[in-house]
Amino acid sequence: MNKKILILVIVLVAIAGLAVLEVTTGFFSAMAFDQITYNYSSKVWIPPTNPEDPNSASMGGYYKINGKGRDFNLFLKLSGAEKSESPLDYTEDGLRGTGRIDEIKVTPGTIYALLTKDIKGAMFNTTFKGNMNLSCAAWTGKTNFQNDGKTFGGNFTIDGVMTDWEGTYTLKHEGFRILGTSDFIYYPNNQTSQSKRVHKTYYL
Repeated sequence: MNKKILILVIVLVAIAGLAVLEVTTGFFSAMAFDQITYNYSSKVWIPPTNPEDPNSASMGGYYKINGKGRDFNLFLKLSGAEKSESPLDYTEDGLRGTGRIDEIKVTPGTIYALLTKDIKGAMFNTTFKGNMNLSCAAWTGKTNFQNDGKTFGGNFTIDGVMTDWEGTYTLKHEGFRILGTSDFIYYPNNQTSQSKRVHKTYYL
Protein backbone atom coordinates (compact mmCIF):
# COMPACT_ATOMS: atom_id res chain seq x y z
CA MET A 1 0.00 0.00 0.00
CA ASN A 2 1.22 3.50 -0.84
CA LYS A 3 2.73 5.21 2.23
CA LYS A 4 0.62 8.34 1.76
CA ILE A 5 -2.57 6.29 1.63
CA LEU A 6 -1.48 4.34 4.72
CA ILE A 7 -0.77 7.57 6.63
CA LEU A 8 -4.14 9.00 5.54
CA VAL A 9 -5.95 5.83 6.70
CA ILE A 10 -4.15 5.97 10.07
CA VAL A 11 -5.04 9.67 10.50
CA LEU A 12 -8.70 9.04 9.60
CA VAL A 13 -8.89 6.09 12.01
CA ALA A 14 -7.30 8.22 14.75
CA ILE A 15 -9.76 11.08 14.11
CA ALA A 16 -12.69 8.67 14.09
CA GLY A 17 -11.45 7.14 17.34
CA LEU A 18 -11.16 10.57 18.98
CA ALA A 19 -14.64 11.51 17.73
CA VAL A 20 -16.11 8.32 19.16
CA LEU A 21 -14.31 8.99 22.45
CA GLU A 22 -15.82 12.49 22.65
CA VAL A 23 -19.34 11.44 21.61
CA THR A 24 -19.50 8.47 23.99
CA THR A 25 -17.64 9.84 27.02
CA GLY A 26 -17.20 13.58 26.53
CA PHE A 27 -13.44 13.14 27.00
CA PHE A 28 -12.32 16.46 25.48
CA SER A 29 -15.19 18.57 26.79
CA ALA A 30 -14.44 17.18 30.27
CA MET A 31 -10.79 18.18 29.88
CA ALA A 32 -11.83 21.69 28.87
CA PHE A 33 -14.34 21.91 31.75
CA ASP A 34 -11.58 21.04 34.23
CA GLN A 35 -9.93 24.41 33.44
CA ILE A 36 -13.03 26.56 34.00
CA THR A 37 -13.63 28.52 37.23
CA TYR A 38 -17.19 29.54 38.09
CA ASN A 39 -19.15 31.42 40.73
CA TYR A 40 -22.95 31.43 40.69
CA SER A 41 -25.59 32.55 43.18
CA SER A 42 -29.38 32.71 43.17
CA LYS A 43 -32.40 32.95 45.45
CA VAL A 44 -34.25 30.00 46.97
CA TRP A 45 -37.85 29.94 48.19
CA ILE A 46 -39.63 27.15 50.10
CA PRO A 47 -43.44 27.56 50.17
CA PRO A 48 -45.33 26.99 53.44
CA THR A 49 -45.98 23.33 54.23
CA ASN A 50 -49.69 24.05 54.61
CA PRO A 51 -50.76 27.29 52.86
CA GLU A 52 -54.11 27.26 54.71
CA ASP A 53 -52.43 27.20 58.14
CA PRO A 54 -51.62 30.78 59.31
CA ASN A 55 -48.79 29.36 61.46
CA SER A 56 -47.14 27.67 58.46
CA ALA A 57 -44.69 30.17 56.99
CA SER A 58 -42.57 30.14 53.85
CA MET A 59 -38.77 30.34 53.97
CA GLY A 60 -36.47 32.24 51.67
CA GLY A 61 -32.77 32.75 51.20
CA TYR A 62 -30.01 32.21 48.69
CA TYR A 63 -27.44 29.68 47.56
CA LYS A 64 -23.96 29.98 46.07
CA ILE A 65 -21.98 27.51 43.98
CA ASN A 66 -18.33 28.07 43.18
CA GLY A 67 -15.48 25.91 42.03
CA LYS A 68 -13.07 24.97 39.30
CA GLY A 69 -13.85 22.19 36.87
CA ARG A 70 -15.23 19.09 38.52
CA ASP A 71 -14.68 20.23 42.12
CA PHE A 72 -17.19 22.65 43.64
CA ASN A 73 -18.57 24.08 46.88
CA LEU A 74 -22.17 24.85 47.79
CA PHE A 75 -23.48 27.26 50.43
CA LEU A 76 -27.18 27.66 51.29
CA LYS A 77 -28.61 30.16 53.76
CA LEU A 78 -32.28 30.45 54.72
CA SER A 79 -32.87 33.84 56.33
CA GLY A 80 -34.34 33.58 59.82
CA ALA A 81 -34.82 29.80 59.66
CA GLU A 82 -32.58 29.38 62.71
CA LYS A 83 -35.31 31.05 64.82
CA SER A 84 -37.89 28.36 64.06
CA GLU A 85 -35.66 25.31 63.59
CA SER A 86 -33.86 23.20 66.18
CA PRO A 87 -30.15 24.09 66.51
CA LEU A 88 -29.52 20.41 65.74
CA ASP A 89 -31.16 20.85 62.33
CA TYR A 90 -30.27 24.37 61.18
CA THR A 91 -28.22 27.33 62.44
CA GLU A 92 -27.39 30.74 60.98
CA ASP A 93 -24.14 29.24 59.66
CA GLY A 94 -26.24 27.67 56.89
CA LEU A 95 -25.71 24.47 54.91
CA ARG A 96 -22.39 23.67 53.25
CA GLY A 97 -21.53 21.12 50.62
CA THR A 98 -18.37 19.89 48.95
CA GLY A 99 -18.84 18.00 45.71
CA ARG A 100 -17.26 16.49 42.65
CA ILE A 101 -18.57 15.87 39.15
CA ASP A 102 -17.39 12.38 38.23
CA GLU A 103 -18.50 12.43 34.58
CA ILE A 104 -19.46 15.33 32.33
CA LYS A 105 -20.35 15.72 28.67
CA VAL A 106 -21.02 19.04 26.96
CA THR A 107 -23.80 18.97 24.34
CA PRO A 108 -24.74 21.42 21.55
CA GLY A 109 -27.51 22.62 23.91
CA THR A 110 -24.86 23.47 26.52
CA ILE A 111 -22.90 25.59 24.06
CA TYR A 112 -26.03 27.41 22.84
CA ALA A 113 -27.11 28.14 26.43
CA LEU A 114 -23.67 29.49 27.32
CA LEU A 115 -23.62 31.71 24.21
CA THR A 116 -27.00 33.16 25.23
CA LYS A 117 -25.82 33.51 28.86
CA ASP A 118 -28.45 31.05 30.10
CA ILE A 119 -26.62 29.43 33.04
CA LYS A 120 -29.59 27.32 34.12
CA GLY A 121 -30.10 26.14 30.54
CA ALA A 122 -26.45 25.17 30.31
CA MET A 123 -26.75 23.08 33.47
CA PHE A 124 -29.85 21.24 32.27
CA ASN A 125 -28.46 20.58 28.78
CA THR A 126 -25.18 19.14 30.04
CA THR A 127 -25.09 15.45 30.92
CA PHE A 128 -23.17 14.63 34.08
CA LYS A 129 -23.13 12.67 37.31
CA GLY A 130 -21.46 13.35 40.62
CA ASN A 131 -21.65 13.37 44.39
CA MET A 132 -21.56 15.83 47.28
CA ASN A 133 -20.99 15.70 51.04
CA LEU A 134 -23.25 17.96 53.12
CA SER A 135 -23.07 19.43 56.61
CA CYS A 136 -25.39 21.71 58.55
CA ALA A 137 -25.84 22.29 62.29
CA ALA A 138 -25.31 18.87 63.94
CA TRP A 139 -25.91 16.63 60.93
CA THR A 140 -23.94 15.37 57.96
CA GLY A 141 -25.20 13.92 54.71
CA LYS A 142 -24.34 12.70 51.24
CA THR A 143 -26.03 12.99 47.86
CA ASN A 144 -25.47 11.41 44.45
CA PHE A 145 -26.89 13.24 41.45
CA GLN A 146 -27.05 12.96 37.68
CA ASN A 147 -28.51 14.66 34.64
CA ASP A 148 -29.16 12.72 31.43
CA GLY A 149 -30.16 15.79 29.41
CA LYS A 150 -33.84 15.27 30.24
CA THR A 151 -34.05 14.60 33.97
CA PHE A 152 -31.92 16.06 36.77
CA GLY A 153 -32.30 14.01 39.93
CA GLY A 154 -30.57 12.32 42.78
CA ASN A 155 -30.83 10.63 46.12
CA PHE A 156 -29.61 11.63 49.56
CA THR A 157 -29.05 10.33 53.07
CA ILE A 158 -28.67 12.43 56.22
CA ASP A 159 -27.27 11.26 59.53
CA GLY A 160 -28.58 13.46 62.36
CA VAL A 161 -28.06 13.42 66.10
CA MET A 162 -31.49 11.98 66.83
CA THR A 163 -33.07 11.63 63.38
CA ASP A 164 -32.04 10.18 60.01
CA TRP A 165 -33.40 11.11 56.58
CA GLU A 166 -33.27 9.47 53.16
CA GLY A 167 -34.99 10.21 49.89
CA THR A 168 -34.86 11.44 46.30
CA TYR A 169 -35.20 14.78 44.53
CA THR A 170 -35.83 16.07 41.02
CA LEU A 171 -35.09 19.48 39.51
CA LYS A 172 -36.94 20.93 36.50
CA HIS A 173 -36.20 24.05 34.47
CA GLU A 174 -39.30 26.26 34.43
CA GLY A 175 -38.68 29.55 32.65
CA PHE A 176 -36.53 31.78 34.84
CA ARG A 177 -36.58 29.47 37.85
CA ILE A 178 -35.90 25.90 38.88
CA LEU A 179 -38.65 23.80 40.46
CA GLY A 180 -37.41 21.22 42.94
CA THR A 181 -39.46 18.37 44.38
CA SER A 182 -38.30 15.97 47.04
CA ASP A 183 -39.77 12.78 48.45
CA PHE A 184 -38.16 11.52 51.63
CA ILE A 185 -38.66 9.72 54.90
CA TYR A 186 -37.31 10.56 58.34
CA TYR A 187 -37.11 8.42 61.45
CA PRO A 188 -35.37 8.15 64.85
CA ASN A 189 -31.78 6.92 64.45
CA ASN A 190 -31.78 3.48 62.80
CA GLN A 191 -35.50 2.91 63.48
CA THR A 192 -36.90 2.80 59.95
CA SER A 193 -40.10 1.13 61.19
CA GLN A 194 -41.08 4.50 62.68
CA SER A 195 -40.47 6.46 59.49
CA LYS A 196 -42.72 9.27 58.28
CA ARG A 197 -43.02 10.26 54.62
CA VAL A 198 -42.81 13.85 53.31
CA HIS A 199 -43.22 15.49 49.91
CA LYS A 200 -41.62 18.94 49.58
CA THR A 201 -41.61 21.57 46.83
CA TYR A 202 -39.16 24.47 46.55
CA TYR A 203 -37.99 27.00 43.98
CA LEU A 204 -34.44 28.01 43.06
